[in-house]
Amino acid sequence: MSNKPIYSPSYPNLSLAACIDHAKKIEGLYRTNAADRKTAAKLMGYSGLSGPANKALAALASYGLTERAGKGMLRVTPLAVSIIHPQSDSERKEALFKAAQSPQLFRDIREQFPDLPVPPEPGVVTHLNRAGFNPNSVPRAAKAFLETARFVEQLGDTKSHVSGGDGDAESDSPDDETTFGGASVGDMIQWESQGALQFDMPRRVRWVSPDGDWLAVEGEETGIPMNQVTVEQAGTIGPPAIPPEDKSQKELPHVAGQRKAIFPVSEGDVTFLFPDGMTEEGIEELEAYLAVFLKKEKRKAVES
Repeated sequence: MSNKPIYSPSYPNLSLAACIDHAKKIEGLYRTNAADRKTAAKLMGYSGLSGPANKALAALASYGLTERAGKGMLRVTPLAVSIIHPQSDSERKEALFKAAQSPQLFRDIREQFPDLPVPPEPGVVTHLNRAGFNPNSVPRAAKAFLETARFVEQLGDTKSHVSGGDGDAESDSPDDETTFGGASVGDMIQWESQGALQFDMPRRVRWVSPDGDWLAVEGEETGIPMNQVTVEQAGTIGPPAIPPEDKSQKELPHVAGQRKAIFPVSEGDVTFLFPDGMTEEGIEELEAYLAVFLKKEKRKAVES
């Protein structure tokens, strides 16, 4: 097992052109007024707030085409309006260049290939792998970047716009003001990982680790990093905290679709519950979480 967690920086899983088409559907009905995320997802062609829909919504935000407008709400940005309803060709072109440079990952790639409007795919893939990107995410990230780069190149005059200089600071993700962490037992939270919301609806926190780095929600055994959650509603009278050591029963109930593995250690048995039929990407994500957990436990053991 690798001792180094494998994470991928946030990146849009769709090209800019595809996201503009989605933004047009939302703007066509709501203009710049706030829209419910679920409604927006349906306008984009999804059945609801599924995993793919949440990733698509996150992609729109990463290009600066939408922004948060309250809990569970979003709105189309002035940048998107400049693309959809430009007053001139130059206004639209400037807005498109700005949107294309909004994702931090795209700016990082541009810095590696400053003189190439469309870098070669092998070079982009190599850059992502050397940057420690999750191998399963590399093809999707490279595809989104390259399709966007080709789209921008068709606009012409790309050389003066690909540097992503200081003037692009305000084009960072519109979720920059979002406060992550700070959840307590009883709070209703949302979990956001790699730019995608993981819950269809906010979940109530049932346990927070002593160091405050992890939490668990009702109905789930999965540990969730505190720095990936936002508090949607503060709890008033929450359920009592149930730390793992209070679960004294050795036999956990079987849940359909789950598997159980028990590992005996000197202090007792360690029991894992995990989904049946895990994908390679899921296994790598679990490996990363376990590496973090074991590192913390080793530090505690040395300190004690």
